[in-house]
Amino acid sequence: MRNVPENAGAWSAFFDVDGTLISIKSMFSFLDYLIDYLNIAESTRVQEYRTTLQRMIAEEQPREAINRFYYSIYDGLDVELVANLGRAWYARVRSDERLFFARMRDEIRWHQRQGASIVLVSGSFAAILAPLAEELGADVMIAAPLEIKHGRYTGQLTGEPSIGQGKAEGVIAFIREQGLQAQRCYAYGDDISDIPMLEQVGYPVMVNPDAHARDLCQQRNWNIIEAA
Repeated sequence: MRNVPENAGAWSAFFDVDGTLISIKSMFSFLDYLIDYLNIAESTRVQEYRTTLQRMIAEEQPREAINRFYYSIYDGLDVELVANLGRAWYARVRSDERLFFARMRDEIRWHQRQGASIVLVSGSFAAILAPLAEELGADVMIAAPLEIKHGRYTGQLTGEPSIGQGKAEGVIAFIREQGLQAQRCYAYGDDISDIPMLEQVGYPVMVNPDAHARDLCQQRNWNIIEAA
């Protein structure tokens, strides 16, 4: 059962993307597509990059650190080229009807009918989120703040990764800028790292949570969605 805030126009619904709206890891799916397109899989730089990335993941290093390192591979790439590749990649993955969790598309439509704004909150970046946001009719993206100089990415971020507390800070800033009431807002996430974001709103929802996150939801009386 969803609760409808008194003034729909004064609230937003915040959605994590990977694992919440879609069934794939967008950053890593696009990375494979990008490397194949550029035909650089065998280069020393890419091999060393992938080795380091896999090691960081295996060592369970902080997701924020992994996120920062992930974007180092984009150093020197043309922003417009990457945006075009983002759309080509999205067309490919979108051909799989299992990309979206159908239940979550229904959630978005419900919020839109109430007049709420839809905000995507992701550690991914605009080039690959934009076509997805357009299809869903999302109003805003809170995403990785990639640094751009002279039309090219530098491989650095201009602020904190939009992960964990970074997501929470992005949501807090948006609520403040828009003059919203946090207790009227919704937020959806699937991972324990989404908890800081969910804690900022009146209606937190976990999607397909693992055992740890499920226990936390039950302790806090948060809603759970089993999406397929």
